[in-house]
Amino acid sequence: MSTEPKSNKPLVVIVSGGGPVGLTFSLHLTMMMGENVKIIIYEGRWFVDERGKIRWQGEEQGKLRREQVVTLQDHVINQMPRYIQKGLFKKIDEQVWPTSRNIPIREVEDRLFDLIQPFVQMGQIELVPENLHEQCEYLINGNFDVLVGADGSNSFVRRYCNIQMISEGVEYACGVAYNIPAIVSPEEEPLHQSLNCILTISQSRYLVNSSESRRGYLNIRLIKDEYTELQEYLQEFQAKNESLDLTDVNKCPQHSPIWTIIRQGLEFFKIPSKYVFRVAPIEINVRHASIVVRELQIQIPDSSSPKGKKNKTALAFLAGDAAMNVHFWPGRGMNSGMKAAMALARCILRSCTKNNSVHVRLPLRFLDFLDYEAFMARLRAREQQGRSLRVLINPVDKHIKAAYSYAHLNHCYKRYTKDLSDKLKDSRDRLQERPEWPHQSRKIADEELQAATNRISASAIAQLSLTNPWPTREMSGVEVVVEDMFPFDTNNFLPVPTNITSIETPRLPTQIIQQRFVNLWIVGIEKSHSIEKLINEIQNSPKFRSTISSIQPLHRLFIVKTVDEAKDWIKSNQSIIQETGTKFKVITTWKIEEHKTAIDVIEAVRSEVAHVPILILTNKIEQTRAASEFPNVLVTDQKYDLKVFVGVDQETQWNPGCLVKTIKRKFII
Repeated sequence: MSTEPKSNKPLVVIVSGGGPVGLTFSLHLTMMMGENVKIIIYEGRWFVDERGKIRWQGEEQGKLRREQVVTLQDHVINQMPRYIQKGLFKKIDEQVWPTSRNIPIREVEDRLFDLIQPFVQMGQIELVPENLHEQCEYLINGNFDVLVGADGSNSFVRRYCNIQMISEGVEYACGVAYNIPAIVSPEEEPLHQSLNCILTISQSRYLVNSSESRRGYLNIRLIKDEYTELQEYLQEFQAKNESLDLTDVNKCPQHSPIWTIIRQGLEFFKIPSKYVFRVAPIEINVRHASIVVRELQIQIPDSSSPKGKKNKTALAFLAGDAAMNVHFWPGRGMNSGMKAAMALARCILRSCTKNNSVHVRLPLRFLDFLDYEAFMARLRAREQQGRSLRVLINPVDKHIKAAYSYAHLNHCYKRYTKDLSDKLKDSRDRLQERPEWPHQSRKIADEELQAATNRISASAIAQLSLTNPWPTREMSGVEVVVEDMFPFDTNNFLPVPTNITSIETPRLPTQIIQQRFVNLWIVGIEKSHSIEKLINEIQNSPKFRSTISSIQPLHRLFIVKTVDEAKDWIKSNQSIIQETGTKFKVITTWKIEEHKTAIDVIEAVRSEVAHVPILILTNKIEQTRAASEFPNVLVTDQKYDLKVFVGVDQETQWNPGCLVKTIKRKFII
């Protein structure tokens, strides 16, 4: 597609989130619109090093990179420019499952970050190493045309735009991260990927996804009691600032159900426990945004206006986990996010195309993006209803409880062992018969399957025997592809800049500051028992008990009853609110006093602190429509949303968990 000489201003796009979805969107849009678009990406996991270069924060900066291994589908990758396809799999190109490739998330982030650099050097894309927030200059001044929320489950953009989330169901799991060195003793050599696949799809308790069988995640579905037990253990370790030790039976007792479950999963997949380096709880909340396109009416400064302000129209969009959360078990989370990114980029291009050339007409029209809303509805139906809910409607609870009851009985043990053996053989035969099976040269013998069964206890055999195999047939079928709704000739992607003349603006090194929340909760004249229970639960959480110094807690929660008390508190505590690294937030109920509601709270607190985020916790959501017209106001009746808002919970699937103390052992080869 040709581009006209730049006679008009470029489209200014702010992207919140520099992960795989945000980078994929930015690369596609700039490779289609060229100099007709200016993209600014905000990402809090970046920092500026001593040489003035932006890099990912890691352990040296006190941060943890994502360690999960994901499965990228061929039909998604094939719709990308060759530049991205080649660069993405530059170091790791491994086909584990049919029609897909395995790759660590951090590898995806690293490669996409490298691929975007030529466009950064040309000035088409700007990188900002901080999270987008309500006080950012672009938002305050309205210096943008498009706002894209690619910022995960705990999306700032979604909250800023007052977009509600709808939950389809919750399930619990844990993730066990491991890294087996390249050189180990023969008995510690990992299983072949083909065997990992067979063991995984034959049951629905354990799932292994790894890169080259060495670095990966053992995912374990848990019942609620097991999840609660895991949380209690991890909270205890974190409160004491201790790492857990899977080899220490005093810290991780043999009789404990959760540690037994983890150890049995490691044995089943022949993963030595000494190579585990992290255990993380996972709360899987399958939910989606009520809408993914919103028109924003922004008041921006205007010296020529009598009121000193004028209205501006901009559009906001959600993509990736900000738009919907899927169950990770079917392995389509990142694929869905990348599809959304590509679809949105193509939809923006289409809205800016006239006579087969790029022509930016501002403001963009809301009605031009109904197809993106429709695409995301189709994608949600396919991935949530067609995949995630297939897992949710088959919980492991009853099977696990039955296994605990009958595994010790001899006749049950024999039956469970035979049933598991039959399931493993059936899965092997079905996979090896498929012409697209990537491991045709590595046949799996009955003895290898039997060895996996022999490695685990009677209880684990019972659990795996009783849990259903993956519903692969039910989840298979036609995919939602970007090309169907937003066709684009991939030969028309613009070339990557080579003659780079612009120079990046030198940056000062980042001072890594521990982010903390200061929360003010206005409980009303009559504080309910449920509110009091929630407050106690939050105040007793590890993040509120932990400290950033010897005296100061990581997060803080203050309680007042009335609107006037809230205003007085804000006036008296400006030093706390304005501390570097502090995010001030307000929680309120709908009815505060006899004649005052959350509307009064919004007006009062924002007269003292402009743009402060506010969460209204109420089950009378139908009464709060007026409140939703205010920017950066979240209305919810979900405890999950509240905990994310105040800093107790992290993104659904990216809880960093707890470090594991590893034992270094010598061995002879």
